[in-house]
Amino acid sequence: MLKRIVPHIVAVGIFLLSCVLYFSPQLQGKVVQQGDYIQYKGMAQEAAEYKEKTGKTTLWTNAMFGGMPTYQINASAEGNLLQYVNRVLELGINRPIGRFFLSMLCFYILMLSLKINPWLGVVGALAFGFSTNNLVLFEAGHVTKLHAIGYLPILVAGIILAYRKQYLLGGTLFALGVGLNVFANHVQMTYYFGLTLLIYGVARLVYDIKQGELLSFLKASGILIVAGIIGLASSAVNLLTTYEYSQQTMRGKPILEAVSTATEPQSSSETDGLAWDYAMQWSNNTLDLFSTFIPGFVGGGSGEKVGKNSEFYQLLQRNNAVQGKETQAPLYWGALPFTSGPIYFGAVICFLFIFGLFTVKGPEKWWLGLGVLLTILLSMGKNLEGFNRFFFDVVPLYNKFRTPNSVLSISVLLVTLLGMMGLSNVLNGNLDKKQVLQKLYIALGISGGIALFFGLVGNSLFEFSSPGDERYQQAGPQVISAIVSDRKSLMQSDSFRTLLLVLLAGGLIWAYLKNFIKQPLLIIGLGVLTFFDLYQVGSRYLDADDFVSKRNYETNFQARPVDEQIKSIEPNRGAYRVMDYSINTFNGSSTSYFHNTIGGYHAAKLQRIQDIIDRHITQQNPYILNMLNAKYVIYGEPGKEQVQQNPSALGNAWFVDTLQLVTSANAEIDSLTDFNPATTTFIHQEFSAYINGFDPTPDGNIQLSSYEPNYLTYQSNSNSEQFAVFSEVWYGPNKGWQAYLDGKPVEHIRANYILRAMRIPAGSHKIEFKFEPKTYYLGKTISLVSSSLILLALLAYLFFYGKTWFNAPSEPVAPSPTKPVQEQKKDKDKPVLKTGKKGKK
Repeated sequence: MLKRIVPHIVAVGIFLLSCVLYFSPQLQGKVVQQGDYIQYKGMAQEAAEYKEKTGKTTLWTNAMFGGMPTYQINASAEGNLLQYVNRVLELGINRPIGRFFLSMLCFYILMLSLKINPWLGVVGALAFGFSTNNLVLFEAGHVTKLHAIGYLPILVAGIILAYRKQYLLGGTLFALGVGLNVFANHVQMTYYFGLTLLIYGVARLVYDIKQGELLSFLKASGILIVAGIIGLASSAVNLLTTYEYSQQTMRGKPILEAVSTATEPQSSSETDGLAWDYAMQWSNNTLDLFSTFIPGFVGGGSGEKVGKNSEFYQLLQRNNAVQGKETQAPLYWGALPFTSGPIYFGAVICFLFIFGLFTVKGPEKWWLGLGVLLTILLSMGKNLEGFNRFFFDVVPLYNKFRTPNSVLSISVLLVTLLGMMGLSNVLNGNLDKKQVLQKLYIALGISGGIALFFGLVGNSLFEFSSPGDERYQQAGPQVISAIVSDRKSLMQSDSFRTLLLVLLAGGLIWAYLKNFIKQPLLIIGLGVLTFFDLYQVGSRYLDADDFVSKRNYETNFQARPVDEQIKSIEPNRGAYRVMDYSINTFNGSSTSYFHNTIGGYHAAKLQRIQDIIDRHITQQNPYILNMLNAKYVIYGEPGKEQVQQNPSALGNAWFVDTLQLVTSANAEIDSLTDFNPATTTFIHQEFSAYINGFDPTPDGNIQLSSYEPNYLTYQSNSNSEQFAVFSEVWYGPNKGWQAYLDGKPVEHIRANYILRAMRIPAGSHKIEFKFEPKTYYLGKTISLVSSSLILLALLAYLFFYGKTWFNAPSEPVAPSPTKPVQEQKKDKDKPVLKTGKKGKK
């Protein structure tokens, strides 16, 4: 029993210890300055304050873009019991330690499900967990993407086990893996991985037909489909609301008719989904792909750390311009606009992947090999337009996603898995040693040859220039020369570094096949090489120096003098909005931390606000700011900001006297170019019945009486029926906002393309707007039922089959035969020579 359990206890200990050592500053209370997570804090602050004050969750925030659902700011886990499984798998430890431990543990479970040597499973788990891509993602703040990637191994384990006729366990793990993966809330990673599963489905079908196992294929497929549906349904509370929201965003169908004369749609307003150019901005070129094997091939990151021997550092030193502990240089010269670091698979892992292509047989080899090829081609985006246009224009939902190079996050899993499977086949003695040696030489020739070639002649093949280098021209030719010199040096040094690692890894396998070393030494050697490789490269982009004290981190959310000035006048953030020109207005959320704003940062803005931004706000239309209640405008350089009050801001609600019908969405938004929103409003003809024959004469007043993000209360007083326009973003119809008049539900309509409006009877009335989306409550119920089913199935398997595992006799761990299988068979065929009593033969 002890022999069976100890390897797993040690493995878990190794994962936890490695995470603790790598991220030790976390234990000191320090955190990483994550750019995207800092943006998130600005987006989510109003919702967080509301939660802290009331204990309730708001599904709407007015902090950005005039107002929007929180569905893709804070993913809801209400009703989803898998959130507790997630916490257990993270050992209750916050990120990064908990998050990286989870990734390693899930990959280790995959290794065990494939009956791979536990110690080799540890090597694979460390390679997967400490992949440079994972470290770069965490440093940048892409925490949900990292989370989703970490759960993919559980999903893979379920698929393979189901097709290997372990239907109950496979189906349970698949449902759990899908549920946890979707719970992580990065559907793009789920979608990309699903594309590779199509390859596995075809490969498995062909294999099972040849083996006469079509019935088992159909049975496994049916179980996986049902399990997958249950897994998806466990996150229905998030998926249903997100789907509903997506239809209203710049990733859904356009509202306006295209007016561009260009053959290519210029914005999301003109196409269903994202515009091609916008979606394909982060596309790899061929050179970028080499950085998966040679980390510094195209310079590493846009802010690459350089040492004191670098040309760039020495130039700064000569000019007395060295600042701080670390010096960063703009060494990246690939096709991406910028990058924090390469998606580096690892030199040893890439070599093992190539080796695995020759040593693994069956449908898994074809899935993993062709899956890597597919993801590589997809990552090239616009730089392989003929191929990727098909996916963008034809494959459902593909045009909803951007940054195609991020698909290589899936490649990391596939490459690592095939490498471990190939090595496992060698360790199990399933292959003839002579044949394995031949395949080893081929893998060494391919991987080592590539590294040697670029190490020797790479510096003479390229110009090492980037379009972004123009910004450094004014600094003089010496700066450009130093940057180019360091780019060349990095490519050459990393090429030879990769070559050395490949030769050492190949040498270990060769020594094992030649019986010079034993299996434990081989695994330890490869583990040390792999960890050293990934640790050394990963620390270029995330190490202890990237952690800062919480006090230092909190300065990111420190109010500026202009923020304090506004708050001193307006303690209620619901009474006004801010237009901040001192930041990147529509790509920054720092102001939203303190105020409700018209700007902000989000990759899936509501289409109507995006149209207003494109056609009016960027054109400096003051009437739009007035009707959006932009009472304060901030301008000036960082550190020198000033605030100006806008006396024309119309407040939270007002009465108008002129209602003008328009016949189309284009006419509706175009009408806002020159008008007085205080007196006139434009109504789409779809609401003509609502205002038919109504000609209001303004009198009285209407004002906001109480404010919560998802619950607005107004008080109106008038002597005649009025038409009120509310400075609140339209999200409908029937998407959650319900209007009430004196406690009774009433209809409200859209005005001025983006606002809400309502007829108000004469007299004194209480008007309420409550955001209570039906899809949320339906999804919550479905999530509870589905996640309960998954947990019950998991517990049942552990209960009924766990005893069998514990009571089973101890088995040796992946024994390595002294002779290949073929040689053992030959020995059996030889005559047995017996010794007589007198020693004669």
